Amino acid sequence: MEKPRIILSRCFSYPVRYNGGIVHDEFVEILKKYINYELVCPEVEIGLGVPRPKIIILKDDFKKRLYQPETGRDLTHEIKKYISDFVKKVSGIDGFVLKSKSPSCGITSANYYKDDKIAGRTDGFFAEGVKNHFPELPAEHEGRLKNLELREHFLIRIFSYAEFRRLEENLDAGELVKFHTRYKYLLMTYSQKNLKEMGKIVADGKTRIEERISIYKKLFYNSFIRRPSRSKHFNTFLHIYGYFSKGLNQDEKKHFLSLLDKYKNGTAELSTILEMIKNFSYRFSDTYLLSQKYINPFPEELIYTS
Repeated sequence: MEKPRIILSRCFSYPVRYNGGIVHDEFVEILKKYINYELVCPEVEIGLGVPRPKIIILKDDFKKRLYQPETGRDLTHEIKKYISDFVKKVSGIDGFVLKSKSPSCGITSANYYKDDKIAGRTDGFFAEGVKNHFPELPAEHEGRLKNLELREHFLIRIFSYAEFRRLEENLDAGELVKFHTRYKYLLMTYSQKNLKEMGKIVADGKTRIEERISIYKKLFYNSFIRRPSRSKHFNTFLHIYGYFSKGLNQDEKKHFLSLLDKYKNGTAELSTILEMIKNFSYRFSDTYLLSQKYINPFPEELIYTS
C-alpha cells in the first residue's frame, strides 16, 4: 500500500510539551510504521522554550487570542503568522494527527477561557488553521482515534488519498480505470451519487486526462467526508453477495443473509461480514473481489491495536 503522508504533533516523538514531557500513544506508535510523517510543534516554532509557561486560549464574542498568563504575552500574531507560512509551504499530505487538548493543536478539545474561567472547548489555533485551509483532509487527535469507528474512517481516508496521489503523478487513463475499479465498492458505500459521476469521468475518452483526474479528485475526496451508515454498508454487502451467491449452497446463503440482518440491526460487526467475504473470495479465487479496497483498505494491524 502507498504510505500516507501525515502531519504529526512533535510531542508524539520528542519531549517538547510545555512541561518537557513526551506523549506515548500505542496507536500512534504503530501508525508511524505505515506512514511518512512530518513533525510539527507550533509553540516551539514561534519561539517558546521547553519547558515553558502555560498558554491558554482567551475567547469572547468578537475574537480569539492565544495568551500566556504568567508572562502576560499575547501570542496571537505569532501563531497566526506561523500557520500562514505553514499552509503556504506544505503540500502532498493526506491528513493530520494532532495532540488533544493543546491550545495550538487540540481538535475540538482545547479549553478556552472567559473571565479567567474555562468557558468551553474549541479548536486550538493550529488545528483550526489547517482545518480551514485543508477542509478535504482528515484531522484527528489521538483521543478520538481510540474509537474504532472513527479510526477506521480516518484510516480509509488517509490510505485512499495516498493512493490517489500516486495516480495523480502518473496521469494515465488506463491507471484511472484500474483505480476506479478497485474503489468501486468502497465508493458505493460512501456515495453512490459520486460513484456514478466518477464513472462517467472515467469513461470520457474525449477530455484531456489532466482535466478528468482533476474533476475526479474533487468528487473522490468529497466522497469520504462523512462516515457511511450501517444501511449503506448493508446495501454494499447485498451487491457483493449477488456477485458470488451462485457458488454458495443453501445453508451458506441462509447463514450469510442472517449475518447481514444482524449487522443491519446492530448485533453483528462489520469486520465479521468482511471476513466472510474475504473467505468466499479466496475460496472462489475471485481476484476481482480480492482487489477491492472495500475489503482491504488499510493494514489490518492498525485497526486491531489498542
